[in-house]
Amino acid sequence: MSSPTRFLVVGALAIAVYATLPPGVVSSVLYCVIAVGAVASIPVGIRAHRKVSTHSWWIVATALSFWVVGDIAIAVMENSGGGVPLPSVADAAYVLGYLLIVVALLSVRSSGTPMLSPADGLEAAIMTAGVGLASWVVVSGPRGERVPDAGTWLGIFYTEIDVFLLVLLVFVVLKRRAGSTTHWLLGAATALMVVADYTSYVVVADGPAESTILNVCWLASYVLFGAAALRHDERPRVSTISRAQTGMARLILLTSAVAMTPVVMSIELMRGTPVTRWGPAVVIAASIIVVLGAVRMTSFLTLLQRQSRALRLAADTDSVTGLANRGRLGRRLHEILGPEGRDGVALVLVDLNRFSDINQTFGYAVGDQVLTEIGRRLVDTVDSSATVGRLGGDEFALVLPGPVDRHDAVAVAIAAQRAVGAPLEVRDMKLTLESSVAVALSTDTPHPRSEELVQRAYAAVVAAKSRQPRLAVYDHTMDIDRIDQLRRMGELEDAITGGELEVFFQPRLDLRTGAVSGMEALLRWRHPREGLLLPAAFLPSAEQTGMLPAVTSFVIDTAMAACRRWRLAGLDIDVAVNLSVRDLVDSSLASRVRTALDDHGLPGHAVVFEVTESSAMTDPERSIDTLEALRAQGVSLSIDDFGTGYSSLTYLASLPVQQLKMDRSFVTSLASDSANLAIVRSTIALAHSMGLHIVAEGVEDEHTLDVLRGLGCDAVQGFHIARPVPAGDVVRTVKAVNSAVGAARTAV
Repeated sequence: MSSPTRFLVVGALAIAVYATLPPGVVSSVLYCVIAVGAVASIPVGIRAHRKVSTHSWWIVATALSFWVVGDIAIAVMENSGGGVPLPSVADAAYVLGYLLIVVALLSVRSSGTPMLSPADGLEAAIMTAGVGLASWVVVSGPRGERVPDAGTWLGIFYTEIDVFLLVLLVFVVLKRRAGSTTHWLLGAATALMVVADYTSYVVVADGPAESTILNVCWLASYVLFGAAALRHDERPRVSTISRAQTGMARLILLTSAVAMTPVVMSIELMRGTPVTRWGPAVVIAASIIVVLGAVRMTSFLTLLQRQSRALRLAADTDSVTGLANRGRLGRRLHEILGPEGRDGVALVLVDLNRFSDINQTFGYAVGDQVLTEIGRRLVDTVDSSATVGRLGGDEFALVLPGPVDRHDAVAVAIAAQRAVGAPLEVRDMKLTLESSVAVALSTDTPHPRSEELVQRAYAAVVAAKSRQPRLAVYDHTMDIDRIDQLRRMGELEDAITGGELEVFFQPRLDLRTGAVSGMEALLRWRHPREGLLLPAAFLPSAEQTGMLPAVTSFVIDTAMAACRRWRLAGLDIDVAVNLSVRDLVDSSLASRVRTALDDHGLPGHAVVFEVTESSAMTDPERSIDTLEALRAQGVSLSIDDFGTGYSSLTYLASLPVQQLKMDRSFVTSLASDSANLAIVRSTIALAHSMGLHIVAEGVEDEHTLDVLRGLGCDAVQGFHIARPVPAGDVVRTVKAVNSAVGAARTAV
């Protein structure tokens, strides 16, 4: 049995004993003991960390203490034989206790904010005023013969403040849209207080009734307060009251309170009571209701205006950066273009490259901070007439109202790109972001619409992603390219089944043995109309449309089948297959590789899978799981384009790789660029210190090959060794390369 339940049981037994005692000193002492015990339970509940709004409960404890003081004063006066005057000293303690209870309820907080608002207090006051007018009908008696004295008015005060408290508790339940056990205990305690006070001060004509039943009600109220204090506060998990029911309940309560005025007037007229007797009370109560209603309506209208402004702002503002959102940017663009499509308007689109890496590595909170900083920088690059906004994700837009010519728009685009590329401080690390920037001008087409300008900007940003620097100004050929990409996606599925996809192979030369040690599988699409297409022309779109797994399976199966034929022909070489981001987060990849190895009878070490740093770290957790599952099958893993991604030893050490492939951008300029030479030298040393095999790709001449051999590079790949060849030419090509390298070494 829990502490609150035990307290209720003990309290009920004590009240039952009290009810059997005759009026006198013993019963008065027991009454006060029960009341003191109930009040003492509140600090116990607070100190046991069972309450959320501890300050409010301390106020409740103080308020009930004043009530107990009043009860003790009443007991002393009753048992001294002198009687209890109305009002008495005890009433001062009661009134102060009631006021503190009101303060406690209004100070209750939930999630750091007040549970009850000033508007709730106003509505509760309106309802209380209506009930007070109803109380007047009972007090005045038939035909208004009874003249209320000070004691009666004091009783009305008690009953009205009871009602006020009860309404506030109802509002708490309605606000939460569900009630907890604590709420029901407090509500029952207040309801008993209302019943007892009404019975004592309104129904009974001659002052407080010394009725055992009334005292039992007051004691039960004390005990219920104590039980509520001993319970752990809990937030209702499920809303049991709908928003519609909440609003309807408040409307019914308010309407009932306002309706009290005509109801009371009708009752008094039916009684035949002179207007002079009941008129002032009705006028005063009605005036109070009207004034409170006016104040409430004013606050309601103020709230509506504030919410309207907030909604308008939210509809136009990006929630992360505070900049204009897509809707506002579209309206602004439509506004400045006008119905005739004004010339000289420019739209600059800024797309952050690999921004998802930041979200995946540091979390979305840091990502939002970075977006906010990028937005601030973009605002600083333009004047006040421009509108800067976020289209969503990692895309920003700058609307330049003009008149702006091509030169000015490109200058803004360059400034925006530089602003994005400036170093960022993220968790004591300096990071740099790259961006693809596009420019679309209204002068390119007569009478352009805002939608057309946005579409052109998107076409230009796609083109910018494949350029250096990553900046493009829209021209009509970009739309043709996008149409071609869409058409190709529709044809790719047929190309897979129709045999149009083909895998070429490029040799990898081992500089230690002077022989070809492996072949890299390179996908091509032999398109019936466009000829031989490189992967860049169709793989990015295939990755977005969900067709990549089928393409990857085709390459893996074709490459392993070819490797099996080479090994049967006496070539002990492996085959390397490239994997993308989508491949690394595909949980079925490892099982498909296992099946392919078994089907073609290949050992795991005959296959190398190449991944880029950026693809491996887009989703590090799932990527590493996939790589470890592949490594468990005996295959080798290689980091492709090393030096262009994270280039972080921390990330590199977390990947189960055996090989690094230096990016061709460092290798091709090796002979003429001392900085690149230093990078290549240090990369080779780094790989060897970590026990990794190092491969240089992009070897285009003999001098570069000699330098790499002198630096201790393990293997090379490039056009100087051999160009990619169809599967049928691999055996001949490998033998030719081995012969040529062997002859060259013999000559030396």
